[in-house]
Amino acid sequence: MKKHSIRLIFLAAAAATALSACKEKQTAEQPSPAPQPAAPVEQEPVLTYLPAVALYNPGALYKPDKDEEGLMVWNKSINCGTVLEAYSYSDSGVETKTAARMVKNERQERQFVHVRYNGDDYWIQDITVALEAEPNVIVADDTFIYKKADIKSMTNTSIPFGSIIAVSPQNSDEKFTCISVDTEKETFREVYVKTENVGSGNDMTILALIAAIQGAKHEVLRNELTEALAHFGSSSTAVSDKKHELMTKVAPDVDTWITEETLPGIFGTDDDAQPQPEEGAY
Repeated sequence: MKKHSIRLIFLAAAAATALSACKEKQTAEQPSPAPQPAAPVEQEPVLTYLPAVALYNPGALYKPDKDEEGLMVWNKSINCGTVLEAYSYSDSGVETKTAARMVKNERQERQFVHVRYNGDDYWIQDITVALEAEPNVIVADDTFIYKKADIKSMTNTSIPFGSIIAVSPQNSDEKFTCISVDTEKETFREVYVKTENVGSGNDMTILALIAAIQGAKHEVLRNELTEALAHFGSSSTAVSDKKHELMTKVAPDVDTWITEETLPGIFGTDDDAQPQPEEGAY
């Protein structure tokens, strides 16, 4: 009887040992859980500035009203062709917002674009600015508008010589230039003109000087501007002819050198050159 009890105890112990070993083996064979991916790190949106061009003359720059939320108030005027920088973020694109402006004591909601000008922040109505563009000028008479870069898409609308335009380089080629322009009748966006009719080099500066000379009321200023004009050349026959025509009428008698830094108003960057627009203006 004692031997039988010892045998049972021995068998129970052996069974327990075998069961434990089996569990350990099963545990060892089970794969470890896959590592969980780390939570994504939120990155701050990257701010860039897109080149932009004012289309209206005069154009208006606004700032938010300090006392009334959602209202924009006029701050200063700019000339057509003025270069601006539009705020653009990597996650949302160009920064815009809907706000109101007062027109004859009436609130009118408009869409505004956040821009930088001369290192300061402003807002401008989206219909009065061309984004991802650079200023240029039409240097030929009877420059017709095309709906697309195709000779068959010509319209009956033409742009006068000397008109300031905003060019979209990314959509232009050697035959057709993509432009936005405000005419007396209508504002055109992303239409086309023949590239040969678009200015190059100093053409914008030359035509700006010509306009300033013709509008100058004081003889000394007129002579200074004419002296500056004499230093610029153009590859455009039409622009050269305009310059020659003016130079034969006005003879400079001073040697003052005029540059964009010394007289910025004639180059479309003098923000104080224009008075506040009347109510209803842009």
